Amino acid sequence: MQDPITRNVNIAAMFKYFGEYAFLFFMPAYFQQVFPHMTSQFALANALSLGILAFISSLVGGIICDRYSKKKPMTNAYVCMLGSTISLPFTLAMFLLPHSFWLSIACMSFKYLFAESWLSPAITMMQNTTDKTKQGNMISANIFYKTNAGMLSTALCGFLAFRFNT
Repeated sequence: MQDPITRNVNIAAMFKYFGEYAFLFFMPAYFQQVFPHMTSQFALANALSLGILAFISSLVGGIICDRYSKKKPMTNAYVCMLGSTISLPFTLAMFLLPHSFWLSIACMSFKYLFAESWLSPAITMMQNTTDKTKQGNMISANIFYKTNAGMLSTALCGFLAFRFNT
């Protein structure tokens, strides 16, 4: 990875996937412990939020970048950073406000609505700085790196859960 943009996007994607997989590992257990009588509602709300709102977030992130990145080249990077930053308070609120199941679900939904806008701009940034003949390898490497970071996160969370009997 000679190109600094590709290298930095890959590193950021690895951290994003590491955190996201840890979040996805912990979240169902948290909801089951805090709201044990709402398991079916959680499963449905999580599936709908992730399936619909994350998809919308990804599309909107790509549309914003397609529209404004020609005038302002940093748009792609800003969308990646802003989406993740805006989703952070919703993620924290989801876990720190355990008094209402539906408030926690709303926070989770808003997290998905903002957090998933990063993928399209990140891939576009790498494509714009990589030779056309190497783009397939670059995308494959990106998927490989972030998937392995996610698997490492899941393995680490599983080890810690087993080790501390949680």
